[in-house]
Amino acid sequence: MTQQRLKLVLLESPLELVPRELWSHPQVASTARKYGAKPGEMLLDKRLHYHAMASLPQKWKRGRPDIVYITLMLLIDSLLNLKGHLELYIHVYDGRVFAVHPELRPPRHYEGFKRIMSQLLAYNKVPPGADKPLLWLEANSLKEFVDRHGRIILLWEHGKPATPDTVVADALESGLPLGIGMFPRGDFRKTTLRKTARAYSLAQGSPLKSWTVAHLLLCAAEKRLQLL
Repeated sequence: MTQQRLKLVLLESPLELVPRELWSHPQVASTARKYGAKPGEMLLDKRLHYHAMASLPQKWKRGRPDIVYITLMLLIDSLLNLKGHLELYIHVYDGRVFAVHPELRPPRHYEGFKRIMSQLLAYNKVPPGADKPLLWLEANSLKEFVDRHGRIILLWEHGKPATPDTVVADALESGLPLGIGMFPRGDFRKTTLRKTARAYSLAQGSPLKSWTVAHLLLCAAEKRLQLL
């Protein structure tokens, strides 16, 4: 019998390399010198590039790799993952979807995490030359991902009220990917919403942090699969 796995996709993750139009901005140039990198090799980070990002469209949804860092650390270190019941994907700002090997151990230092994410965005896998990478390109777009894995069960503040156990049960029984929004403000893109099978809300009208949603789902899944 095939072991049940919870498919989780971290949707619209604010991960991207510094856009070309910002390369000459003094704030970007300064941080590039500090880290000994070219501007286009660095992750866009609101903490470092706040003023440079002022003219970017949808700036409120961008430049927050820390959200992915916290959520990913929680998921990778979970009992669900360690016991082989988690299948994890990261959907980034430009639309690509990357798969995460269950044995990935992200650097505990935030700057180290940013380095491997910038490497991933530049080369589509980490390590770049590995035959069996720990992070790799799964799909060039969310559409391609959905065509391969099925439409997404979405965690959304405007979805149908449900408990974490109900949501996890649906995902495990249907085999469909479960999507968590990773952006700090705003709403999902319409193109993302059109790729959903159904949507649930764990706290109707009260947006939750991405890592809080991930924690609730992990606890429900570990209990349902009798890992606790």
